[in-house]
Amino acid sequence: MTKPIVQKIAHMGLAGLILGINGVFFFYSEKPVISGEIYCQKIAVSEQTAIPDARSFHLTLTLEERSASVNTYDHWIRGASQKYALDPALVKAVIHAESRFDPLAVSPKGAKGLMQIDPVTVAELGITDPFNPKFNIYGGVRYLREMLDTFKGDKRLALAAYNAGPNQVLRHNGVPPFKDTKKYLSKVLRYLTYYKLNRFS
Repeated sequence: MTKPIVQKIAHMGLAGLILGINGVFFFYSEKPVISGEIYCQKIAVSEQTAIPDARSFHLTLTLEERSASVNTYDHWIRGASQKYALDPALVKAVIHAESRFDPLAVSPKGAKGLMQIDPVTVAELGITDPFNPKFNIYGGVRYLREMLDTFKGDKRLALAAYNAGPNQVLRHNGVPPFKDTKKYLSKVLRYLTYYKLNRFS
């Protein structure tokens, strides 16, 4: 074998050795960085899709909606919710949607008080004064519990029944296609999320 060929092979071997060392160094030095970048991307995605905190959720309620919310009736809401095994956040959301916390509210159809209980239901529940906040809340929570039991715990159907009546839900085999009922459902569920994130004292 001639000397130039030997030298060429030697140079190629040295170059291969250098490339091999660099490749090993690249593999062990770069892999953690790539892994870290992927980990950061996963964290970023999970943070974006997570439930927003209380402050960010404020943006989904108007200033007027937030200002209407009061803590005046929270002790009765908690008491009635405990008695009838309901989430107090749900009860407060219903009150917010129904009357905006006005104990003297009366609907065009004659529903009265904080939870807007219609005259027939007032009589069935034995509520002596529907404008009394405590009586109204306990009666309304009891009725909401009955709707949840009737529709096997389905919150949407129970709320639709609370708004439009259970017969309408049964007739349509689901949420009635009424604009007011759909709007009501959307509002209550939005308020529910708000009160879950903003637990009252």
